[in-house]
Amino acid sequence: MIRIAARNSQLSLIQVKVVSDYLNKLGYDTEFISVKTKADLFATEPLYKLGKGVFEKEVNEYVIKGLADLAVHSMKDLTSAINEELDIMATVKRDSPYDVLVSKKDVFDLESKAVVGTSSIRRKNFITFLRPDITVKDLRGNIDTRIKKYNSEEYNGIIIAEASILRLNLNVKYFRLNPIDFTPEANQGIIAVVGRKNDEKMRKILTELHDQRTFNEAIAERSTMEIVGGGCHSPFGVYFEQIDGNLSGMASFSDGKRKITVTIERKGDPKDVGRELGKLLLGEMKNENLIP
Repeated sequence: MIRIAARNSQLSLIQVKVVSDYLNKLGYDTEFISVKTKADLFATEPLYKLGKGVFEKEVNEYVIKGLADLAVHSMKDLTSAINEELDIMATVKRDSPYDVLVSKKDVFDLESKAVVGTSSIRRKNFITFLRPDITVKDLRGNIDTRIKKYNSEEYNGIIIAEASILRLNLNVKYFRLNPIDFTPEANQGIIAVVGRKNDEKMRKILTELHDQRTFNEAIAERSTMEIVGGGCHSPFGVYFEQIDGNLSGMASFSDGKRKITVTIERKGDPKDVGRELGKLLLGEMKNENLIP
């Protein structure tokens, strides 16, 4: 029996199913272990006020304590440095990394003073820079809860990850946001499977689930994040795509009034390329007095 720990949201359950279906096909029985995180306990607080690791810490502790064999996460929820006893055993092939605006109108067609909901300071600052005439209102809750709030017309639009819409198979009208304007959060669209670092048997079992291209993109993005600092509490985005061995990346920072975007494209170790991009952005931020 392989025990899988995760949050009990609808999206988390779908992500767990991807992993458990894979394990079941190999002949392993699986058990889901539901874990409440800090983000679940303080569901009305803006994410940037809760600090780092609010979706992951309690889930990973189950693995550390031996109460679960694996933890399944949206990889963007993992802090840049996870507990030293753990390791990212597998990254599932990436879904869409992009942000979307769930709305009847595109971001450029929204009326002045329209209300847009988001719980992310990154998304808040990016849309405020792009459309300073729009009102941004905090929005927390699972994806289905956010959609219900939008449908109640409390908001004219809400910004969420396209991957969540695709995984939940939601029938909503939305507009994909250009990554130059809305550079995604690091590792958005990636499912990560975390296990104990010394569990080589589990690592081997997960070999065929692991997508190396996705992992390379993820490590490059996480390395940029280590240099700049990031997460739900930070107005920073980074996105890498590996094409024919080249890593092509962009990183952006905005305080809502100004915005800086830098790019890179080259071969090399994902960690090194990611760090190089981070240093480029950090240098530009210093030049513009935009250090967070």
